[in-house]
Formats: sequence, structure tokens, C-alpha cells
Amino acid sequence: MSEISKKLFAGYRNDWEEAKALLATATDEKREFTPEEEARWTKLNDSMSDKKSKMDSVEQAEERAAKIDALAERALKVENAVKSDNDADVLRAIAAGEKRSAKFDIRALSSATATVPVSFADFVVVALTAGNPVYEGATKIRTSTGEQITVPRLTANQSAAFIGEGSQISPTDPTISSITLYANKIAALTLLSNELVRDNAVNITALVGESAGNQIAFLAGSACTLGTGTTQPLGFVTAAGNPQLSTATKAGTVTSTFFDALDVITLAYSLQPMYRNANTQWQVASTAMSKIRKLTDTTGQPIWTPGLVVGQPDTLLGYRVIENVHMAAVASASKSVAIMHAPSYYIRELPIEVASSTEFRFDYAQTAVRTLYAVDGNIPDVTALRVLVSANT
Repeated sequence: MSEISKKLFAGYRNDWEEAKALLATATDEKREFTPEEEARWTKLNDSMSDKKSKMDSVEQAEERAAKIDALAERALKVENAVKSDNDADVLRAIAAGEKRSAKFDIRALSSATATVPVSFADFVVVALTAGNPVYEGATKIRTSTGEQITVPRLTANQSAAFIGEGSQISPTDPTISSITLYANKIAALTLLSNELVRDNAVNITALVGESAGNQIAFLAGSACTLGTGTTQPLGFVTAAGNPQLSTATKAGTVTSTFFDALDVITLAYSLQPMYRNANTQWQVASTAMSKIRKLTDTTGQPIWTPGLVVGQPDTLLGYRVIENVHMAAVASASKSVAIMHAPSYYIRELPIEVASSTEFRFDYAQTAVRTLYAVDGNIPDVTALRVLVSANT
């Protein structure tokens, strides 16, 4: 753990203890915050959010740097032996116009001690894991071709019953429907100077992979959250639909405008027991973070538990909290909080395709590298998620 992280964690803990003391005082005296306490609470939460964001950024940067360093080191070791198969050489050949295009298979991220060569797609997966709030926990279906994939889903179970000796068993059939996963393309265009393409000292695999990956990840994250399902993934908020929504039950005091602790608790337990486990997570809009930190249960205890140990995530009612920048801000009838069994959301993806053009920016002496990522997303069983609709106030 770096010194920067240690200082941030210490400040984060101090802010939380002071904020908790403010909340406990108001709860014990059965009153709302005074204007001075409200201002201090807001300042402390803003400070916590800032420190948490910086801690996450530092941790992600350190992890990403370690992965990239390990990947680059492995690539260097195998470069002479597998030069024709090395992704850096393939990318450089594409950028130089010596090779028209290539495809790179997506795989689960390997550990820093793995002995396999670096893959261009690894850098894109790093970006997807960091930039798409739904990606890491989702079930991934990876195919080499883009034909439609049909995923069955059970909409009604068959019945069963106790029977007496010699009694007839009544036959019933389960009701089965399906969803279809397509191959919707996301494209990113990276411009490289011709000098950069020729410079063997530059890690072109990381350069193009990170640049394209960041653009792709943000757009994929938005679609997996709010997508319409037409030429893009069906977002989990969209998939929930009106029958699956849990509407906030009340609004009133400063601590319960739009939704309160009871609404959040009710939302969690409206999820079927089989979907409440270690893979369950909250998807929460940025503006909902501070609000939820203020909510307490009937005993005055915060329902939010900050991760006060390195690597330990924040939890809400025992389930991991994922900040989702694509969800709507807290407002009347907005959908800023959801709880979901993460593996129940399916992401279908194809190998990443890279091609180049030296003519597109000929007058600038630049090479355009196009990255295509084909993806779709859907959730076969919508009972695996619940979305909170804020009250109208």
C-alpha cells in the first residue's frame, strides 16, 4: 500500500467517524440536522467522496500499471521467439499498411505471474473492467463469429405435487421463452503519427489498446445500463420494465426526500432469495452515494458500511456497491438505485478487430487505426434485479 493510499485511508476514516457522530447526535435527539450540521455533513461527505475517488484511482492506477508492466515484460521476453505472432508486431504491421487487419481474442485477465504472451485485447479488457460498471460481474459469452445467439429463459415453472399410491401424475410443461444476443459494433478511431508507428521503442500495443479501450468501455457501460436493445445492448434499467420496479414508499424530511432507508431495505428484500448472495451488487448513481450514506435503520445505525480496509469494497446492507455514472441523478421519479445479481446479466462479445488506413490522414502524416468491438447485453431473468423509482416530490 503506497504512502498516498495510507494518508487517504486515514483521512477517509476520520471523516466517517465525525459524520457518524453527527448523525448519531441528531438521531438520539430525534431531530433533523441544524443548518450548521447539514453544512458540515455535506462537507464531510464531499470530502469522503473525494478521498474515496482518489483511493480508487490510485489503486486502479497501481493495479493497471502492474498488469501493463507484467504484460509488457512478458511481451519483451517472447518477442524474439514469436515475433510473427506478437501483438505489438501485428499492430505495427497494420499501422504501417503491411497488414490490412487482424482479430484479437478476448480472454479473462491473466495474473502477473502468468507465462502467456501479452494480448492486445488484455488492455481493452482492463479498460472495460474499470469503465463499464456492469462488465466485471456479468456472465460473458465469447464467440468467434457474429451469428445470433438464443438464450432460453424459464418464465413459469412446471408444477409438482404429492400423490397417493396408484394415483395418476398430472403432467405439466414449464413455460420457456428466450432472448437473442446480437453483435452490435462499437468503433473507435485512434490517430498515430507515422513516426510513432515506426518507433520500436513505443509500446504500441498498450497505446492503442488503452486509447481505444477507454472510449469503448464508456459507451459499452452506458448501453449495458440504459441501452434500448436496438442496435445496442439492452441496459438493465431498461430491462427491468414497469412490472419489476419497486417504487419508493414515502418522502418527507430532509433524510427521506425521494427515498429513505425503508425503501432501500424493501428494495433489497424484494429480490428473490436465490439472487441474494455474494454475487449480488448495488448499482448506484454518483449523486445517490452521499444520500445513502446518510440513511439509518430503526436503531440509528447507518445502513452504509464503508470499506475501511485496503481492497475491501463499500457495502450497503451487506452487498457490494458499484458507482454507476450512467444512472440518473437523484430526482423525482428517477431511477438512481438498483440491486442486481450480477452474473444474471449476460454480455456477448466477439474478438476485437483492428484495421488501419494511411490515406485517411495522409496530409497530416498520420495513420488511423480503427478498433471494432462487437457486443450485446441482456438479462434473461428480470427477477434477478430490482430498480428503485424515487417518489414524486
